[in-house]
Amino acid sequence: STFLLVQVTVIGYTLGIPDVIMGITFLAAGTSVPDCMASLIVARQGLGDMAVSNTVGSNVFDILVGLGVPWGLQTMAIDYGSTVKINSKGLVYSVALLLGSV
Repeated sequence: STFLLVQVTVIGYTLGIPDVIMGITFLAAGTSVPDCMASLIVARQGLGDMAVSNTVGSNVFDILVGLGVPWGLQTMAIDYGSTVKINSKGLVYSVALLLGSV
């Protein structure tokens, strides 16, 4: 675990990528690889529909819970009535593509 942390930090420093971005990228890979493995296993068992459902469902859950819960806490518990500014122009496009694939 410490080895991975050091390697991610060194790679980020070498490429000029901030630690926050490297951490989020590493976290995303860590959560996506098990989902990919689960989808591969059920697809090899002949359950292709279940593999596709797992892939799409995992991303929908990540968006709804990963974004919704922190934003909900911010606007309801921490600073009631506040707004959350989204600094990503690609987020709306990504969500639209995901909903379109569902």
